[in-house]
Amino acid sequence: MQNDLTAGIVVTDWLGKFWDLMTEQKLTQQQVADKVGITRGYLNQLLGGKRPLNDNMRRQLMCAYRELSGDEALTMWIDYVRIRFPTHDAIPIMTELLQIKPIFFAPDNWGFYGYTGKFEHGAMQIFTSPEDDDRGTLLELKGEGCREFECLLLAQHRSWYDFFEKANELGGHYNRIDLAINDYVDMLPVQYFIDKCDRDEFTSIFRRIHKDANKEHGVIGRTLYIGSRKSQFYMCLYQKDAEQFFKYGTPLDQTPIKNRFELRLADERATKAIEALLTERDPVKVIFGIINRYVRFLKPNGKARASWPLDDLWANFIGKYGEKLRLTTQPEPFSIKRTYNWIEKQVAPTLKMLLAYDSATAQDILMTMIANAKITQKEMSVLQAMLASTEEMIIPSEESKKSDYADQSK
Repeated sequence: MQNDLTAGIVVTDWLGKFWDLMTEQKLTQQQVADKVGITRGYLNQLLGGKRPLNDNMRRQLMCAYRELSGDEALTMWIDYVRIRFPTHDAIPIMTELLQIKPIFFAPDNWGFYGYTGKFEHGAMQIFTSPEDDDRGTLLELKGEGCREFECLLLAQHRSWYDFFEKANELGGHYNRIDLAINDYVDMLPVQYFIDKCDRDEFTSIFRRIHKDANKEHGVIGRTLYIGSRKSQFYMCLYQKDAEQFFKYGTPLDQTPIKNRFELRLADERATKAIEALLTERDPVKVIFGIINRYVRFLKPNGKARASWPLDDLWANFIGKYGEKLRLTTQPEPFSIKRTYNWIEKQVAPTLKMLLAYDSATAQDILMTMIANAKITQKEMSVLQAMLASTEEMIIPSEESKKSDYADQSK
């Protein structure tokens, strides 16, 4: 949904957009009212501006709309994976774990984190070290890399559970895992929870609560850190739409995810989280079990603090809507969007200047340079990956082969 219907905008504008959304999806007032748990008459008064419409009711209406239209108010993703393997051979990581043909990985002779080389496929990176370095090989999938890998998982008829089981078989050590909960309806307004921390309306095992803000071109992006960022585990609540604006200049109303709540786990904590996910096969139980153990936001009621109930928004997050969560995917195919973005922002102005210079001086220096440039092995691998289909890149799993055989035998 591209319309920004988060809380905080002018009521009349919000009502007009919400009516348009209902019309597009052919939703009746009765359907929406039943989903929210109010009468049709009360909803009619709200939408007609005859009753005050507060932020909480807007969130409930948006949750109802998304559910009725087939979307979810919250989704849960794997959003960062960093696993170290006790091998100096990157091929098994490519072929057995990722199940991608090695030809589609672009090699490079430098890396991060002290590693001396790497292989790249889109946003997926495998870092390598020399034989005398006991760090072995490191796989890193950042957010974009996870989304690209999910396209391949889908084609391979595999799941994240299959991936983690194979990582365990290969002796992987989990350096970092990020589990993200995406909020599409402003159910977790960041400033609201920052204010609750300032008023000490929460309880937490963590001793450290830190807030941060970034401001550019009139847009403020707020972040709440729960726990120390230097520890093996902390949580982070931030405005995802503002982050995308700062990174890529994406307008706020074009980022469907409004806020994101992340569990960032490292080393032993990451390993235990993966073990729990593989054992329970119930991400809601695992993730919300962790959240509930470490932090709760409360609602003062004039009585002793020990009797304060859960804050209404927080209760909805971990209860009414959180219970419906499942581990989902958001596959995005490998593309060179990042390269084009870099060209547009960093290189295109200079190229345009050089073209203008060549034109003014009746020369053809720039185009001659491009024509004479040689494509490296790395760039050739990237080009092959850009032009290949998903089916050409992957090494089919046994289940995928059986499925293909069954289709052919029909």
